[in-house]
Amino acid sequence: KRAESPVKFIRLTYEDLTDNVLSIIREDKAAVVILSTYHQNGVGEQRAALHKLWEANIDVPVILHREYREKEKEDMQLKAAADLGALLLDGFGEGVMIQDRHIESPAIDETAFGILQAAKARISKTEYISCPSCGRTLYDIQKTIARIKAATSHLKGLKIAIMGCIVNGPGEMADADYGYVGAGRNQISLYKGKECILRNIPEEEAVEKLIQLIKDNGDWQD
Repeated sequence: KRAESPVKFIRLTYEDLTDNVLSIIREDKAAVVILSTYHQNGVGEQRAALHKLWEANIDVPVILHREYREKEKEDMQLKAAADLGALLLDGFGEGVMIQDRHIESPAIDETAFGILQAAKARISKTEYISCPSCGRTLYDIQKTIARIKAATSHLKGLKIAIMGCIVNGPGEMADADYGYVGAGRNQISLYKGKECILRNIPEEEAVEKLIQLIKDNGDWQD
């Protein structure tokens, strides 16, 4: 005898949500809806389906499913972020499912987790904020980003901002847990939240001092 699954995945589109189907979902507490769309306005159709579930007093987990045919990873990522992020940011959906036969599975998984994290639906990694840099950036920001990521990528849930200068940095990193901000030629200031903790320290010492600042505040994980 086969064991019954504690979760029942039901794949549906808006057109499938008849009164009979809605009644079945409402009565099945183990149901998880995979909500697909192939409509030209996919976001609108999925939003309408979610409202229909809500109006029918159905409170089950919903996985937002989209299928793409993009050959370039970046094109798939842009479309998926726009389509799924719009709904997640409005509080719709508990998860996402992305398919694209041209893109390898690891890239699709990375995209899905990235979208969930950006929408604060599921935190699975360290998050980084960085400016594109400009003439006011007086240190090697690209090299610094790589060093900081190498040292802190295991700190799940932490948000670290790496900013080129003091002009826009504090504003752009307002919701970051820690900030690394250029303060002058080869000088860095370090922030905890919006508070500047260390000012004008040498660039060559700054990454190590950032790590120590994180440790001092109890946010470091080995």
